[in-house]
Amino acid sequence: MKTTNFLLSVLILGSLSLSGCFIDIDDDDGIFGCINADGPITTAELELDPFESIELPMSARVILTQGAEQEVTFEGKSDILDELNLNVRSDGTWIIRTDDCVRDVDDLTFFITTPYLDGITLTGSGHISSTNTLLTNDLEIRSTGSGEIDLALEADDVEVDMTGSGDIYLEGTADELDLHITGSGDFEGFNLACNRVDVRVTGSGDAEVTANDELRVRITGSGDVSYRGRPTIEVSISGSGDLIDAN
Repeated sequence: MKTTNFLLSVLILGSLSLSGCFIDIDDDDGIFGCINADGPITTAELELDPFESIELPMSARVILTQGAEQEVTFEGKSDILDELNLNVRSDGTWIIRTDDCVRDVDDLTFFITTPYLDGITLTGSGHISSTNTLLTNDLEIRSTGSGEIDLALEADDVEVDMTGSGDIYLEGTADELDLHITGSGDFEGFNLACNRVDVRVTGSGDAEVTANDELRVRITGSGDVSYRGRPTIEVSISGSGDLIDAN
């Protein structure tokens, strides 16, 4: 009897943990209670409260454009539209997800026009890109998944934290760049001209940066740091990675 109750508890907890996620598995018997993403491809304008940060935990494409007013357009299967969570958190973050588990997700795109963003987080296998230059003061970029981020920026301070296997591509200008790589993803930033750059590599991912004035590099992992520019350099290497002059 105790064994039966324990197994039932495990099944219930497992089902709850799947709530509000996107999942792509073979669930023909419906044991997980997932909803099939069926229906025709549709386009719809989404009404959301103002947000200044986004988080993408699923396999979708987000295309960012800086504009005067916030606008969000959904393009995907109509069944997914009915399940979208449109709540913006009290800290101004919109987590792009569904209320219920949805499987077999394909061709899902969010077109976001925004006057300002200060946070971009990618935790899944999705893709986040920009159509124009994003003007911002301080921008935090976090990647913990396997997806890609490809952005054009004009910023004061940019903080990038990479703990997953996904790559990040940045171009534009920034006064300061603080880059931390603990995963296997690569950072390609030769086209992001910065005055001051601080790079910490504790993982296997490689970094490419451009620093005009100051470059500080600490490598305890196996990733390499390649740089362009003629900055003053402070370097500490205790791992197998190297600092490479790419001028």
